[in-house]
Amino acid sequence: MRSLTARVALFVMLGTSGIFALLLTFGYFSSRRIILNDAETNARALAESVAHQMNDDLSDVADVTETFAFVLEHTRLDEAGLLLFIRKLVETHQEIFGSTVAFEPYAFDPQVKTFSPYYCKGPSGLKFEQLGKESYDYLNMGWYTEPKKRNASVWSEPYFDEGGGNVVMTTFSVPFYRLDSDVRRKKFRGVATADVSVNWLTERLSSVKILKTGFCFLLSNEGTFLAHPDTKLIMNESIFSLADKTGIPQLRELGKAMPARGSGFVDVGRSLGVRDSFLAFARLPVNGWLLCIVYPKDELFSEVTVLHRTSLLLSAAGLALLLAASLVVGRSVSRPLRTMVRASEQVAAGNLNVDLSAIKRRDEVGRLAEAFVKMASDLKEYIRNLTETTAAKQRIESELAVAARIQRSMLPSKFPGFPEHKEFEIYAVMEPAKEVGGDFYQFFLVNEHQLCFVIGDVSDKGVPAALFMAVTSSLIKAMAHQGSRPDRILTRVNAELIPGNDSCMFVTVFCGILDLRTGEVLYANAGHDAPLLATPDNAITSLDPPDGPALGIMDGIVFKMNRLQMKPGHVLFAFTDGVTESFNPGGEPFSEDRLRKQLVDIRQKTVKEIVDGVRMEMGLFAEGASQNDDITMLALKFTGS
Repeated sequence: MRSLTARVALFVMLGTSGIFALLLTFGYFSSRRIILNDAETNARALAESVAHQMNDDLSDVADVTETFAFVLEHTRLDEAGLLLFIRKLVETHQEIFGSTVAFEPYAFDPQVKTFSPYYCKGPSGLKFEQLGKESYDYLNMGWYTEPKKRNASVWSEPYFDEGGGNVVMTTFSVPFYRLDSDVRRKKFRGVATADVSVNWLTERLSSVKILKTGFCFLLSNEGTFLAHPDTKLIMNESIFSLADKTGIPQLRELGKAMPARGSGFVDVGRSLGVRDSFLAFARLPVNGWLLCIVYPKDELFSEVTVLHRTSLLLSAAGLALLLAASLVVGRSVSRPLRTMVRASEQVAAGNLNVDLSAIKRRDEVGRLAEAFVKMASDLKEYIRNLTETTAAKQRIESELAVAARIQRSMLPSKFPGFPEHKEFEIYAVMEPAKEVGGDFYQFFLVNEHQLCFVIGDVSDKGVPAALFMAVTSSLIKAMAHQGSRPDRILTRVNAELIPGNDSCMFVTVFCGILDLRTGEVLYANAGHDAPLLATPDNAITSLDPPDGPALGIMDGIVFKMNRLQMKPGHVLFAFTDGVTESFNPGGEPFSEDRLRKQLVDIRQKTVKEIVDGVRMEMGLFAEGASQNDDITMLALKFTGS
């Protein structure tokens, strides 16, 4: 009786004793609330609609400017082409007052320190100014320094552009970059801008009709008036300075609250004029400005009298029905609800065996009780399944971790691998796309004067590929130690892989044997990507391995062998297709051309520096995209005896 039933009884008692007072006030506040709710809904919708329209206009400005910056990054326009581009940009976009491209010192022309051609709209047509002059130091202006410092596009606070457009404006600035060939990374080269005139903003807002005398105005991020029917306020006052002048602290609190809320509908009283008003506001997502709409209260509630009379008639009947219904509903609902409250407390304490059989109803309360019992049963089953699933997942993850360690242990991981041999340097890495992978490499001394090196790629990824890779790697090593040539090694390994290969897996392999005394390399290939040979004079050539299918496809294959004469300083770079087919977020592959560009200046580089350099460049190219294939690289440098 102290919960729902008590509240219903108290409500009825208070309603009955104060029925006449309630009849008088209910209609008034009901009608006022209806009007206010409708007004708030419509005001919010209108504010967001106008803000959306203005945001679309400013977004178009931002999109055009960002496209302009993209063109500057990827196309080197000469001066005539650049001027034509800027001119067409200003001519074809009504909302853009002016535009320029401001370059870093000497970035456009090594003979010219500052260069910033500017077109803007004037009384008699387009006007041209060269802002790169001593009287206009754009290098220290906010629209240039802020995007450079933040490394991002920026809307500036409104300002009077003396010496440029000579109007009050706001500027959208987009930094652009170009590849610096010396450090092989992008370098800041300047900003592309688009200016929006404050007068244009005022004209846009003046076209919006609000009741009879309502109006719109626009505030910057700092609370400065950007557009207002009273033009004396524009750029001369802010909502905070207006609060100080009028002595109304409510304005200052409003100025602080609006940016934090983003949108809303508030009662501002007489703080914005001589009439009581409401204020609807909405944020422009593109730059954070606030669009505000003022609604006079007397115009808003002009029909409240008619609604008030209607609500008086409805309230009389409603109160009578409410008194009777509250007693019936209170008694019928509260009893089973208390039973369910006790059951929910048991569930919260961990006891999922709840019993609600005493609630035998077919209405919403009965269905709620059935749903509650089913929920407890489902929760019990879910906890059981979750426990089993978690245990199974942990077991699989543990087994995969062990498999990954076993796979890594099968590959040479100690570098330098043979420190006693000064005739060569060798370094390799393998990064699986999953916990374990199908790529592999091997290198070992067949005898005192011969080094065997192998790189391979299984047709699949994951555990099956790792098992097939382990078998292949072990067979190659066993065949090589029997003194075979590369072609015979591949022929014998293929013959061993064919029987029992029911899963139809295959592996591409490049196998070579280096004579440490002469630098001669005997090699054979089973469908693998051709390695690259890099020389100290920066010549990059692709080996011409003899044709041969992948291992494990057909029985009876006899592989062929080629010879390569390496000289001191030559580097043989072998890789799997996970290198050249590594993709960035745009779907572009890393490609063999980019790989070749990395294999330069090998004269002073160790094989580890060569491999690490390629891997770092791949990481920069991928831009965080997930790795979709195993990546394996092996670099062998012949230094001579």
